[in-house]
Amino acid sequence: MGQEKKIKILSPVDNFYEARALIDEGVDELYGGLFPSSFKDYSYFLSPNQRTFKEAQMDEREFEKTIKLCREKNIPFYLTINQLYFKYEQLPLIIKLAEYAIEMGVSGLIMGSLPLILNVRKKFPDFPIHLSTMAVALNHHAVSFFKELNVKRVTLSRSLSIKEIKSIVKNSPHIDFDTFILIGKCPNIEGFCSLLHTNPQKIWPCEQRYNYGGSIEVYKIQKEWQGFYRSQSCGICGISEIIKSGVSALKIVGRGSPASFKIENVRLVKKALILTKEIKDSDKRVEALKNLYYERFNHHCNPFCCYFPEIGFKK
Repeated sequence: MGQEKKIKILSPVDNFYEARALIDEGVDELYGGLFPSSFKDYSYFLSPNQRTFKEAQMDEREFEKTIKLCREKNIPFYLTINQLYFKYEQLPLIIKLAEYAIEMGVSGLIMGSLPLILNVRKKFPDFPIHLSTMAVALNHHAVSFFKELNVKRVTLSRSLSIKEIKSIVKNSPHIDFDTFILIGKCPNIEGFCSLLHTNPQKIWPCEQRYNYGGSIEVYKIQKEWQGFYRSQSCGICGISEIIKSGVSALKIVGRGSPASFKIENVRLVKKALILTKEIKDSDKRVEALKNLYYERFNHHCNPFCCYFPEIGFKK
């Protein structure tokens, strides 16, 4: 724990071209999704990886090229198989998908469904499985449960505060953790969300505008969220505390987004890491990091797009 350990940058990738460009930018790890030919009878809505659109899906050819490149460059690639809901007849197809990915040389599987994890563990008791945020590990007791299934790495929920992250990491020895740092913050706890994310413009339910007649408190929160683009969420102001917590990797969201968008996000996190190391005064550091955000997105950040508002917007 502490500043000695280098924290990794974990970036999404959707094809071979992007993988090559992101590796050149200096990412430490990559993750992505695969929609195999065995799923040809299903729509993208029933993909195995929580993405309902084609742009976030590789086919076997693109996947194999990407894996080969990552192995040549010694960059870990993790395949996302984190769908929670699927048809019963899809289960053997998803297990075959996991077998194929392992055979091709992925470094690990990102999974969120307990039944899928149990089935993969039957055939591959020791292969690295990373727990998706979809599994909703909100405390160290949940992490301990999955540790019994030989899960060695956990993606922490977007809803967790720095204090909660530190507590989970401290009480979960021999487990590595990722935390989200850029893009995709959500007002809901993902593993408990049953809203449909199928809008062709990729404007998700929490961003859409509603006429709401419920409680005043919920109404105020919804008014802040509606119309806001989750693709500009950020947590770089919390990097210093994240490093101190012992988290292993900063995870950038963005599967299905353009290559240029992914590259600029990696550059932003790299700049933020440099500033975090150089500026010791916390107030000046936060100010400098907010300026970085402004340079990237051309507007000021706000508490609803901040992963760690207790740092970026402390009173």
